[in-house]
Amino acid sequence: MELRQFRYFTAVAKLGSISQAAQELHIAQPALTRQIQKLEENLGVLLLERTGRGVTLTDAGAQFLKDAEKLLDDATTARERAIRASRGECGNISLALPVIQNAAPSITTLLKEFKKEAPHVGITLHHLISEVQLARIAEGQLDAGFLLFRPQNDPLFEGVPVYKEKMLLACPADWTWPDNKKPQYLRDLQDLDFIWIPRTAAPAWHDRLIHCFFDAGFTPRSVMQGVDAVSMLTLVSAGMGCTIVAEGTRHLAPPNVTFSTLLDLNIEQEWELVWRKNRCSEVLKRLIKLI
Repeated sequence: MELRQFRYFTAVAKLGSISQAAQELHIAQPALTRQIQKLEENLGVLLLERTGRGVTLTDAGAQFLKDAEKLLDDATTARERAIRASRGECGNISLALPVIQNAAPSITTLLKEFKKEAPHVGITLHHLISEVQLARIAEGQLDAGFLLFRPQNDPLFEGVPVYKEKMLLACPADWTWPDNKKPQYLRDLQDLDFIWIPRTAAPAWHDRLIHCFFDAGFTPRSVMQGVDAVSMLTLVSAGMGCTIVAEGTRHLAPPNVTFSTLLDLNIEQEWELVWRKNRCSEVLKRLIKLI
């Protein structure tokens, strides 16, 4: 049986006339008659009784009409879903956000716009640090992730920039400065206790900071380490030292932490949407296009 035979039969059954159905379907009446006969032969039952005024449904025909209409509706729905899927308008996507979601308000705004543009797409969100996101994207457990510190030379991944943040110096508010002169350059931090992150926490970012410090003639005197921005700001709040954090983390800091800019701290923290190069669905392509 062919789908067009279901459509032909439905038209004949509703109009009660093969000739009228042929006109509506824009096919020759003999061709339509042959298709109905072929359908009955395939089913092995009589669907229509011919009368002088047209055709009427047999009991088998009445039941088959109900099933045919449902099948045609399902076929239309399937076609529409396939078209929407080809445009990235339906389906599912698994994404990861940074653990400190509040540090990335632009991402929240972006997801809101994406949901408005593609309301039929299901979104599953995870909160993971960048290193874990990369591992799960590589393994196919995530479609993509909003993250920092993507290894730029890794051919496995692709990424698109989302937004950037400048870096700030964070110090305890009760620190005093000689002649009330706050640090203006990285080298001015040379004799201060510095809170650092271990390289294992974010190797690519750690190395970028080191190169920036080296170019500025600054060697940090590391006294303590934190694993992320929140832990480092907590240590700053406790008076343990100063550190460098992204501007977006200011609202996470305790009130006794102050922030200032340094003239030669010329690197930015770059948020990206990252995915595996050979694994990009139509839904993901739509999100990338929106970004």
